[in-house]
Amino acid sequence: MKSLRLTIRLKIILFFITLLLFGCSFHYDQGLKLEKEKRWAEAAIEYRIAAIEDPENEVIREALKRMNLKVAAENFEIYKGYLKEKEFHKAFRRLESALSLNPDHSDARSEMNKWWHLLITGKVELEFSRFSSNLRLAEEMEMQVLINSPKGKLLTGKISSESRIFFIEDVVYKPLPQQLAEYSINSIGLKIKRKSSEGFLRTEFKKFVNFRELSPLNVSGWNNNAGYEEPKDTLDHRPTLITDEKQLSPWSPPRLLTYELKFTDNIIKVLSETNRAEFAPEVLYINEADRRANIDFGVSLLEMNSTLRKWSIRRKKFNSPGDDYFYGLSRNLPLNRYFYYDRVFRFIP
Repeated sequence: MKSLRLTIRLKIILFFITLLLFGCSFHYDQGLKLEKEKRWAEAAIEYRIAAIEDPENEVIREALKRMNLKVAAENFEIYKGYLKEKEFHKAFRRLESALSLNPDHSDARSEMNKWWHLLITGKVELEFSRFSSNLRLAEEMEMQVLINSPKGKLLTGKISSESRIFFIEDVVYKPLPQQLAEYSINSIGLKIKRKSSEGFLRTEFKKFVNFRELSPLNVSGWNNNAGYEEPKDTLDHRPTLITDEKQLSPWSPPRLLTYELKFTDNIIKVLSETNRAEFAPEVLYINEADRRANIDFGVSLLEMNSTLRKWSIRRKKFNSPGDDYFYGLSRNLPLNRYFYYDRVFRFIP
């Protein structure tokens, strides 16, 4: 009986010793099998695990390097397919992946130079006390701004419940500089989650101000020959926005709104029958050297007319530096790469 127990123990010990000796090569063997089947991405995963387990193994490192090149090439082909389908965000992620796996991929590097990074920012001020008790009883509430883009896609930005600031990062493929002026506010409202009588969460978006889908009827006056300056710090430009002009009156936008944009030097005229431009940005900062832009929508004030039970909007004029939200936004260090410009445009209604 004792000898039987010793035999079983010995077998168990031998099993674990074998597992320790050959476990490191298991993922490598799996990688070889997948590589023969031309399943590059799966093979790369197995080689990566094997490399983690045995980082000094030159054979494994070479196999991983070989597969990374294959997967990078595969990702670049998928990237081109997404571009044709105009799935731009999916395309950009594939391009990033291709370059991370193979930084020397010349075609991928060339394509990356065609992409621009955008930061869309602003602030929305309103009184939560104006909300009805029905809204305050919701399970979850989140203030949001929806932004129209030139490509027709709606972008969603969360409005901070503390600072009331919103920012949205986006990437665009080969934009014309004048197209960056075509972003506009679609709507501002409250995303609400309520429990139904059955206990399920139901989501709705209550719009306070609704400009709907907007795009300019015409954009004119862009000067391709205008030179770009040396990049400057955006914060150095902000004092020029201080004015002693009176604040605008509250405005309820009409159901149908049309407008045009006209570039004149460093001014973008917003031409509309309403003579209002709350739907358009306040400032456009372009950093052509770094292929970045900051589209600033300024500060929007939302007010409820208690008699008409209707929301209105007005763009806040900066009468002092304390009115400008941008100084608070600039404390967000990961966004600092957007806060330089070599051309700047002010939107004027």
